Amino acid sequence: MRYWMYRLLASDPGRKRLRTASKVTLSVISSVVVMLIIVLSAGGQITAAIFAGVVGMMGILVVNDDTEKEQKLTTVLLAASSACSLATGSWLSKWGIAADLFLLLVVFLALYLQRFGSRYFSICMIAFMSFYFVMLLKVTFAQVPWLFASIATGILFAYFYNFILIKDKPEEVLKRSMGSFHIQANLTLNIVIDIVRDIKLDKQRLANLDRNVKKLGDYARVVSNELGSTDPGGIWPGLSTSQLRLYIFDTAMLMETLSPSIRRLKEHRALENHSIRSSLLLVIQSIREAEVLNREQVHYLENAAASLQSLRQLLRTLKLDKRNEEWLYLIRRIESIANHIIDGAFGLQQSLQRTSSDGGTSDPLEKEDTEEDAKNEEEEGMRPTTKKAIQALIAGGLSIVLGHIYSPAHQYWILLSCFVVLLGTETVGRTLVKAVQRSVGTFLGAIAGFIIALYLTGIQDIILLFICVFLAFYLLPISYTLMMFWITMLLALMYDILLGGINEQLMAARVIDTVAGVGLGFAVSALVYPQRTRDKVTTSTVEYLNSLKEYVDNYIDRFREKHSAFNLADHALELDQLLQTLIDDASPLYRGWFGRSGIQQQLTVLTAINFYAKHLVASSTRKSQLNTDEKFEELINHVQLSLTDNIEALSAVIRGEGQAQIVNLEEERRQLERLPEESESSEHEMLNHLRLLHNVHYIWRINESIVYLARQLGAEPKSKG
Repeated sequence: MRYWMYRLLASDPGRKRLRTASKVTLSVISSVVVMLIIVLSAGGQITAAIFAGVVGMMGILVVNDDTEKEQKLTTVLLAASSACSLATGSWLSKWGIAADLFLLLVVFLALYLQRFGSRYFSICMIAFMSFYFVMLLKVTFAQVPWLFASIATGILFAYFYNFILIKDKPEEVLKRSMGSFHIQANLTLNIVIDIVRDIKLDKQRLANLDRNVKKLGDYARVVSNELGSTDPGGIWPGLSTSQLRLYIFDTAMLMETLSPSIRRLKEHRALENHSIRSSLLLVIQSIREAEVLNREQVHYLENAAASLQSLRQLLRTLKLDKRNEEWLYLIRRIESIANHIIDGAFGLQQSLQRTSSDGGTSDPLEKEDTEEDAKNEEEEGMRPTTKKAIQALIAGGLSIVLGHIYSPAHQYWILLSCFVVLLGTETVGRTLVKAVQRSVGTFLGAIAGFIIALYLTGIQDIILLFICVFLAFYLLPISYTLMMFWITMLLALMYDILLGGINEQLMAARVIDTVAGVGLGFAVSALVYPQRTRDKVTTSTVEYLNSLKEYVDNYIDRFREKHSAFNLADHALELDQLLQTLIDDASPLYRGWFGRSGIQQQLTVLTAINFYAKHLVASSTRKSQLNTDEKFEELINHVQLSLTDNIEALSAVIRGEGQAQIVNLEEERRQLERLPEESESSEHEMLNHLRLLHNVHYIWRINESIVYLARQLGAEPKSKG
């Protein structure tokens, strides 16, 4: 019970899903209830109350501007847009084709005007939904004043909940996100402790550990993104963004190291050694107990440092031999990364303590240079927003024609599904996935909604409607299918209330219209200005490799330069985000019925490369100076150039740009390892050289993976002659 309580607390980093779903639900409830009281007391129609709920929902969901000031202005403009669309719809309802053309214009502008900012999409989106509502319920011009009151009520409550009662506070979101990160880290460490304590190899626990490590990586990306716009010094005075990011990176890397290392230690029976198992347990337990951001609990960090020192002393007593050569280096890797975490944690505590004694002055926010990455180049050809708008215009026109032929009573149902499936889908593959998810969710939701509507009446319908609203938007970031399930149930209940009853023909028509709409949307996206999923994956892969090249270049520069402004830990987290974007882009190619082994192999190798790249900074020396000689620098410079060429060659073969050549660096690796043997080196020099080899270990692993993938894609080995 305790485990699931912590799991629930950690499941929503920053409580973003909860806050959004709560604001939407409360806005809908307040708008509907207040407007219902007004219409019942003044003799109006219940449709006005339902429309107030629709406006209250849209007033929160479609407002996505960058700043709070812009969001407030957009919210006010939504009222004007909805009112204009409402009046226009009630007037044009007599002129069928004119109404169709107006709705197509709104659909086109909603996607075309996104190039100028999200505000224009928001304005057009609420105009579309207002017009759709008018046409669905055959609103007359005499009913418009009541619906104007609905708009005012819905926007008022949306503004109230969004900017006053449940106002978004970046500092609170960051603090809660860090809380979720720490809970997930401790849950993961609990699993590690259980595995270490148990002599037997429990594969189910190991699989559970892998899942928790992956989830922690997701949380690390969430917190890292929050740090891009929020100063941690406002919550923990004295802490800088780079300090906290480095701590997050080290913690995530410790878990990524523990997962495979513990597995291999089990396989080699290393944990049957009582001293090793006890020391390792003590280190893990002390790290779990340390409250890094609590300045009153510094003694836990001191305990962690003492336990790590005990493990280090134990390692010094173990001589490398045939019995331990398979696993001793695994313990050393754990010790090295645990040391980074504890050092970083002490640095955080020192900043907190120093600031407390200085009167609470916080360091200024380390703003990221947004201008550095600004993209001013003109895109060749037509803009993506224009292509998407043309797709929506063509698909929308076909949807309206089909709607008039198939279901003239609800002629815009097909258009709604077609329009929504085109939103936010850059590629043909993503459109297909969204189309399938929407169809499945609608089908299941229609069945459930129809059955439930038969047994519920009056206030029960209203209560369940609000529950559907909450669950739909709480689950949206997790599953679009689940969101559509609850939205379709919501619509079934609304039809039951608005139309005085629901039947199987109506819900069957809804499902068929949805399938027809998403089918048209997919067909048009595949035939008109199609963006192939393969092309998008290629672009994302090349972007990842370019970032990897910059990262590796700056890492190797450390062996020749004393100082560098390049933050390796920050860049490692950015690499992680780029890889996740690539995996998301490629998902239509390897999931479900459309799986392809080729892309899966490519993603597997790139995931391995990303793992090795992060371990470059996670396992390397940080504080002490790297002492190199002329021969080492000459060789490492050659390795850097060759590795850069290999990454560029891999990018070329992925883009399909002719024959590329790659270089195997095994000979250079052997030369680096032989350097001390070629001269009479002191023991100190030998130890320094071993440390250098440790720092470049993952360079070889990265290159091996790049060479392997490039050769699989058709690259040829380059002659060194």
